[in-house]
Amino acid sequence: MSATPSAAGSTGRNTSVAHFLAPHWGRIADRLVPLIDRDGGDDQAPRALICVPDSGAAVELAAALREARPSLSRVFPVTDALRAARIIKAYGAPIVIATPTDAERLLAASALPLDAVQVVALVAADEFDADQLANVMASVPRDARRVLVASDATPAVEVLLERYFHKAHRLADDATSETTPAAVQFQLVRGMNAAMLVPTLLDDLDPPSAAVVTADAAAVHAALAAHGYPAETPLVLVTDGAAPANVALVIFVGLPSAAVFAAAMSAQPGRAVALVAPRQLGALRRLTGSAGSTPFVTRRATSTARAHDERLRSELKVMLSATYPAREILALEPLLAEYDGVELAGAALRLLELARTAAAVQVPVAPSTSAPRISDQPPARPMRSDRPMRSDRPSADRGDRPAARSTRPRADGPPRDDHAKPRFVDRTVRRDRDERPRSRPAAGGDDRPPRRSPSDKPRTFGDKPRAFGDKPRTFGDKPRGFGDKPRGGFGTKRPSFSDKPRSTGPRKPRDDR
Repeated sequence: MSATPSAAGSTGRNTSVAHFLAPHWGRIADRLVPLIDRDGGDDQAPRALICVPDSGAAVELAAALREARPSLSRVFPVTDALRAARIIKAYGAPIVIATPTDAERLLAASALPLDAVQVVALVAADEFDADQLANVMASVPRDARRVLVASDATPAVEVLLERYFHKAHRLADDATSETTPAAVQFQLVRGMNAAMLVPTLLDDLDPPSAAVVTADAAAVHAALAAHGYPAETPLVLVTDGAAPANVALVIFVGLPSAAVFAAAMSAQPGRAVALVAPRQLGALRRLTGSAGSTPFVTRRATSTARAHDERLRSELKVMLSATYPAREILALEPLLAEYDGVELAGAALRLLELARTAAAVQVPVAPSTSAPRISDQPPARPMRSDRPMRSDRPSADRGDRPAARSTRPRADGPPRDDHAKPRFVDRTVRRDRDERPRSRPAAGGDDRPPRRSPSDKPRTFGDKPRAFGDKPRTFGDKPRGFGDKPRGGFGTKRPSFSDKPRSTGPRKPRDDR
């Protein structure tokens, strides 16, 4: 990567610039302030648009810009697109800091006019994707100045430079230069809360002497004063890089530059702790070099771990004093040929911890609602005892004819009409039919077999099959009415409308004249 020494504003107005420096909001604000603090244009319309990875970074960068230039025009960090749309329409915003997603939503709602934008900047560009910036960069005027800020020239940054920053001037910060390797511990914090954690760190380590290296001395002094430290105390020295020789503790509030880091570590401190943001961890590891950086563990966490180990040892003592684990020793004895007894005990303790953790986080599984339970099934409908089941009736008495339908009203509803005429009915009168009226069955006698006539005989081989729709007449059928045709043989006279029924009295003597 070819880079020239950084010089703010050293390039032309319409030239794209790419700054490669550590992700420190104070130093990034120093690069952006000379570009966005320009006279001219409407105070209500946005004239500078700065894109950051998240809303927290927008708030922190806005605070750094106000601190770098108190007379700067109103800086508006967008943390919610709907609220920002109302504020921009009502009051306007000369400098807008937003994420690419929020900026695209504001553009879609016509709440962020970009016609008067003079500067567009991409801060922490190594966390962006080129495709998510397509609509925003297409809406920016072509004559607007474009600035890119990244910690390193990663492949994603190279794609951004090729697509939106053609032939950009590359300016490198001294944070990328080689430094002397030094071991440093780190604690991840938010950038705005780093100064507030300095008194907590001092209480946890309790060093005889300490030096706090920061670019915001006022915030550190305010945090120390809130915890009772005097304004001028020899116990804690707040500096911008220089530290006393052989100091017990050096605290870096934020990510230091390469020169400041080298100056502080040249004092050969007994211990060094850096309070950095998560996105600054990569740059800190480049500063430490081969010495590396390790997480800082507080004294409270160490005390908790020691208390936990002491409880485990107490449980083992109680178990050994209560019973002698003969069976377990016999089960583990073959492993003593390959492993030491302490290693086996450590593995057993690990299994115990895993079992306890699994039991603590185990969530009871809710019963499945796909298959109904037995208790959820509706109760079976009770059998009516006032009418017998059809299977209980004797089948030999029924023959091959269906049982007669009853016209008695049911107990659970109105009487039903079971004698509706079907579409095709054979009304042929059989000569062998028994026309004698049958006796009405007694009440409650449905369980008795129906009365049979002599003509009701089972069919045998050779009988003529019944015609379609032929059904036997039983008790309760409708009486034979007008239109029934008698069944007769050859020469039988068909009835007509003038036919009269025969008399039942004595016949008159026939005249044989």
